[in-house]
Amino acid sequence: MGKKRKRQKPPQEKPSNQTEMASQEKAVAQKKKKRHTVPQRRERPNWPLTALAVVGMVLTAYLVITSLLDQAPLYCDDGSSCDIVQQSRWGTFLGVPTAFLGFLTYAVLGHIGFRVRDREKHWKWAWAFSLLGLCYSVYLNAISLFVIEALCAYCLASLTIMAVIFGVVISQRPAGLRTIKFTTWAGETAVVTILLIGGMHLHYSGVFDSSAGPEDPFLKGLALHLSKENAVMYGAYW
Repeated sequence: MGKKRKRQKPPQEKPSNQTEMASQEKAVAQKKKKRHTVPQRRERPNWPLTALAVVGMVLTAYLVITSLLDQAPLYCDDGSSCDIVQQSRWGTFLGVPTAFLGFLTYAVLGHIGFRVRDREKHWKWAWAFSLLGLCYSVYLNAISLFVIEALCAYCLASLTIMAVIFGVVISQRPAGLRTIKFTTWAGETAVVTILLIGGMHLHYSGVFDSSAGPEDPFLKGLALHLSKENAVMYGAYW
């Protein structure tokens, strides 16, 4: 019997071919990843946020100037609801017009919208300051409605602007945040906001300064009105 022939093994692919295929697959994966990756820097300013912040700055700057000049804002006559709110103890904070705090908040938001180009930092700080501004505006308007029992058109206008800003910031949240866990960051900023506004409320309640404590806003408004009119009290004693 003749010798059995050995079966020939099928030719194996060269290692170089496998390397080329792996590199091609890797290149395709990288291209797909680039398509879904959001650029980490903004090419231009955030114009919606910047424009809204500028409007808020103009509004609050006007209130600050009229307060420093001891003049009533437009359509805010003596004894009106607007005047009562502006002249109440919530109209100032540590001797500074409350509107100035609003101006600073809008100024920071304007700086973020125009100058901060890193997407994550931009959204992170825009969220924090817009949340703080919105909650403080809600607090002041709630005080006006339920405690002072009067409403100020300028306060309502500022609340509207801040609410729109907060809505814009929420809608602009970048996809795939790398360094920020949204739920964690939202919780942390909410806690800080509550602590700040709570501290301000304690100040207005007279906990830290008795002179800043409760007062009758209507009596104060009446007293200021009579003072401006140079009213004189006449009385007799028996």
